[in-house]
Amino acid sequence: MTLEIRKILDMNAFDVSQKAPAGQTLLKRRLQNFGTASVLFYRTPIEMVRARGAWMIAKDGTRYLDFYNNVPSVGHCHPRVVKAISDQAATLNIHTRYLIQVLDTYIESLKATLPAHLDNLLLACTGSEANDLALRIATQCTGKSGFIVTETAYHGNTLATTDISPAA
Repeated sequence: MTLEIRKILDMNAFDVSQKAPAGQTLLKRRLQNFGTASVLFYRTPIEMVRARGAWMIAKDGTRYLDFYNNVPSVGHCHPRVVKAISDQAATLNIHTRYLIQVLDTYIESLKATLPAHLDNLLLACTGSEANDLALRIATQCTGKSGFIVTETAYHGNTLATTDISPAA
């Protein structure tokens, strides 16, 4: 079987060669700010304005059930998550290179849900970073460098994740 390599821009449903239609100032701004390398997955780009739970709402009022945007575990704008983020940002907003009591409390709670042999963890800021780390761990543990991926997989924007992704 031959793997068909598809560039990420091939999955762009929006034709970037066309100009933004009249009245589409946000689309025009997007194209000016991001250029043609920024993927939009819909032929007619959708402006999202808010979300709650599993639903996203477009500017025109259309509701979309969201199975895509990495939120299925708690949904968009979960009140407890919003409050926790707000409280923490109002108290201290730094990275993990310092001792932070709330962070270790969270990690201990998370570890309590995992098998005992998983006794430490590394937090990542993005899916790209997490996938890059997973590749490094797999390579270190196996001594091998090959990876199996699905045909239209997207793994992130790091060099390592782009190299293994058919959607490069």
